[in-house]
Amino acid sequence: MTMCYDIDISYLCAPEVFDDPAKGALLRRNGLQPHSRANYVAKFRNPRTARALAEAPEAVRAYFQDCGFAFVASGVSLPSGSIDYTFGNHLKDVAVRMQENLSVYDISGVPLNGLDIAACIKAIGEARMVDPTALRSGHGFWLNLLRPTLALPALALGVVFTLHTVGSIQDPSTSSSLMDADVTRLMPAGR
Repeated sequence: MTMCYDIDISYLCAPEVFDDPAKGALLRRNGLQPHSRANYVAKFRNPRTARALAEAPEAVRAYFQDCGFAFVASGVSLPSGSIDYTFGNHLKDVAVRMQENLSVYDISGVPLNGLDIAACIKAIGEARMVDPTALRSGHGFWLNLLRPTLALPALALGVVFTLHTVGSIQDPSTSSSLMDADVTRLMPAGR
């Protein structure tokens, strides 16, 4: 069975905490910044994939941990293949770390516990940014319809259906006059 590599980002300390003078100063003094690598983690959305990561050999877990992953599922419910647009830069950073760390960690001979690092990096690169508030309000359906991968096939089907429907309808005046001409030809003369 294949793994699902949808990823979500979670802050350790919400950026709003840094707005508080006392808390923000304490966090900054200890080297934490609102959007720094140290303040967020990547989590697989799928519990099965998160469990496979948590149960993977130590070398694989070390690789993923250095790439910014936590070993628990995110609990976020977004459509497959998407991520909250506010975390787009963090997601790109995770992908960069995954690629950079491939040369640092030698995990070529280590069993990956069903995980596919290349598929994971590809899924991160193909993730589409969505607005979760628009999805909750119902506008997400229409926003997703505007995507070219859905809009173009829908438009093509609409054109084909319209041409088929319009092409099969005959003009009533033409069809009745043809019918009348056929009937008059079949009728005996004088009637």
